[in-house]
Amino acid sequence: MPRIIHRYLLREILHPFGVSLLAFTAIVFSGRLMQITQMIVARGVGLGEILQSCLYLLPFLLVFTLPMAATVGIMLALMRLSVDHEIIALKSAGLSYRQLMLPILAFALATGLLTLFLTTYASPWGQRATRVLLTEMVKRRADLGIKEQVFNNDFQGMTLFVNQVSDKDGRLSGIFLYDARDRQNPHALYAERGQVRFDPVQEALNLNLEEGWIIRWARDPDRRETLQFKTYQIPLELLALNLKGLKSEVEMYIPDLWRAISEQRPGSERYNRLVVELHQRFALPLGALLLCLLAMPLGLSPIQHGRTWGLIMGLLVFLLYYIAFTVSWRLAVKAHLNPALAPWLADLIFVVIAAYLWRRTVKELPLLPAVLSARYWLTAFSRRARQES
Repeated sequence: MPRIIHRYLLREILHPFGVSLLAFTAIVFSGRLMQITQMIVARGVGLGEILQSCLYLLPFLLVFTLPMAATVGIMLALMRLSVDHEIIALKSAGLSYRQLMLPILAFALATGLLTLFLTTYASPWGQRATRVLLTEMVKRRADLGIKEQVFNNDFQGMTLFVNQVSDKDGRLSGIFLYDARDRQNPHALYAERGQVRFDPVQEALNLNLEEGWIIRWARDPDRRETLQFKTYQIPLELLALNLKGLKSEVEMYIPDLWRAISEQRPGSERYNRLVVELHQRFALPLGALLLCLLAMPLGLSPIQHGRTWGLIMGLLVFLLYYIAFTVSWRLAVKAHLNPALAPWLADLIFVVIAAYLWRRTVKELPLLPAVLSARYWLTAFSRRARQES
């Protein structure tokens, strides 16, 4: 009989889990996909590249949507069983909480292990493959992302306006550029013609301008200079894309992170980023496991709620975890927290919360003490109002 019950509980979880995973991934993916297709589709890149970029982006998104869906799936399944009094029936048949929760614990552990695979291997692979794909696209079509008669901010530290872009060869005409990469010496340029080209020797993206003027000014608005040029070349950075093959921390596997950390000066921002990235690869899978464990007592709450309440509670729990994780990450990068400890702070907080809720669930007590409930304060307020009247 326990095996039948275990399979039944898993089936109850898998259905809302699958629907939630599909819905959450589609919602998050749609926002990222719009950023990609805005650059890709407008410049005639084929459907194959779009599908490849979607595939490479998927592991990174699953790092977050998988624990979210697992939390919601467990909570909705247990709430449904509680509302239909099936949990009471199973307990009346002599099954303990340990026997009932065994398949759910196995599901939570599987979620944590799959998240670990995503953070340590699949997501870095996807990030690296995305960079390679975008690099190849830029090599084939260097004017990628430039729109006519629109102020383009796709290039870091620059604002570019182009009056016309040729569909045949990508040549530009009527070019205005504001370059603020050097904040001490910002300058503006105007050129009659130009073209964006990829230099295979230097592995760099360059804007080659012809027949134009450069206007530079100092902090004193009365001091400025104007230079006229026949040809002028400006290096560009498209969408923060690293074209020289150097890997960022999100693209590194675990051995690469260890190697990069040993090469950095302790306390520097780059060192902190690498250390935080290394530890969050393991902190996020543990967080996925803890979110599943936290969903169990919330789903078994004696207060009966519907599916909408379970969905809201699941998203709220994940949101609180993600906020705590993000805040600790930012503090660690800015050297306000130990970078090796910061990624684990959210996990430590949720360990305490999960242990507290489980303790009250096993004792069949309300999840929150009476003094913390809204009903307690409303009853106290009404009683006090009657006494005064």
